[in-house]
Amino acid sequence: MTMTPGPNNVLLAQSGANFGVRRTLRHIVGIRLGTTSLHLAMLAGLGALFEGIPALHQVLKLVAVTYLVWLAYSIGTAPVSQVAAGDARQPLGVVEAAMFQWINPKSWLAVMTLCSAFTLSGDGYWQSAVLMVLVFNLVGFPASFTWVLLGQAIGRFLGSHNRKRAFNLSMAVLLLATLPMIIV
Repeated sequence: MTMTPGPNNVLLAQSGANFGVRRTLRHIVGIRLGTTSLHLAMLAGLGALFEGIPALHQVLKLVAVTYLVWLAYSIGTAPVSQVAAGDARQPLGVVEAAMFQWINPKSWLAVMTLCSAFTLSGDGYWQSAVLMVLVFNLVGFPASFTWVLLGQAIGRFLGSHNRKRAFNLSMAVLLLATLPMIIV
């Protein structure tokens, strides 16, 4: 799940194209930290809270949809001039990327799958849980880099303002295309 297209990977490709690998490192670290914190919270019983209070699930959906639409708008309308590429535009930072995992439906799906399918019951629960957190990060880290490198490679072909604008609009549309995962 860490390698397939989704909100994180679309954002990483867009960031790689516009900012390069080094400036996108904070975003990757934030994804790993956010997903790990979500994973640990789920293992500690957060899922039971959503089962007990179903309205929280609807609130999470609304926040996720609102944030993804805002991100898509921000990406689609981002300035593409060389002057704008300076200090005014920044890739997502560690905190923003980490917090995004808490409303990212694909992160929730991945973590719920890991928690339910790959943990042992009884005495082996926490050992298997910690092992899955480690494995998920060992797989997720290089998968994230793959998307950033893909974006960076695409960025080399975005020599004109029109191409950059078209790429940003394409990434915004792809991000909006992930909305059915939340809504359905």
